[in-house]
Amino acid sequence: MAPDGSVACIIPARYGSTRLPGKPLVEINGLPLVMWAYACAQKAQVFDRIVVATDDERIVRAVEHHGGEAVMTAAHHTSGTDRVFEASQKIPCRYFVNLQGDEPYLPAALLTGFCAAVREIDDFTLLTVVSHATITGIDNPNVVKAVLDAENRALYFSRSPIPYDRDRSGRAAFYRHVGIYGYSAAGLERYCTFPEGKLERLERLEQLRALEFGMRIKCIVHDFESVGIDTPDDLAAFRDRSNA
Repeated sequence: MAPDGSVACIIPARYGSTRLPGKPLVEINGLPLVMWAYACAQKAQVFDRIVVATDDERIVRAVEHHGGEAVMTAAHHTSGTDRVFEASQKIPCRYFVNLQGDEPYLPAALLTGFCAAVREIDDFTLLTVVSHATITGIDNPNVVKAVLDAENRALYFSRSPIPYDRDRSGRAAFYRHVGIYGYSAAGLERYCTFPEGKLERLERLEQLRALEFGMRIKCIVHDFESVGIDTPDDLAAFRDRSNA
């Protein structure tokens, strides 16, 4: 039985990225990209366990070589959350945090607050993070935008610039989504019983599955400079930053 309040951080790491093949193993200053995310989770010192969930033995070996823990999962998963769910079946925890392996910099304070907040959600709710989008990010399809209600629950996520400021008032608040999710064990299982959603397939955004099938997504607004790596240009910019 999972201890009450226990939280595991699972980092999904798929080898076959279409835009940046082998992305989890790309090295920056001698450390594979996936281990940068792992190090963020360790630095926060709030998780009962940190595990990389992958479909490739090379990633397992790299994680273990650098002192981390990794588990093999099936190759067929359509989303990182499905991969996290498979790994969660081997980890007796009450709550799970899905930390994207291509987010190499997340502040410890954010993860500390997130870990506390995930213990407050119910089995019908997902937790995630948004920050205010920059002007350059609004039109970038690799920057996922979010629209929130008055209680910071997500109404929609899109690669398009939403909401549309028809009158060009300049009053629109643009939020960018950050690659971290939290669920109770039962909430994670509930999400993964749903089939792939039509909107999820169209936008290639896994969180839309939850909204399509009636789950809530609560958003923590935390402004910081997110460094999600999706393309070779993102990787080059992060390398420059790391060497600065």
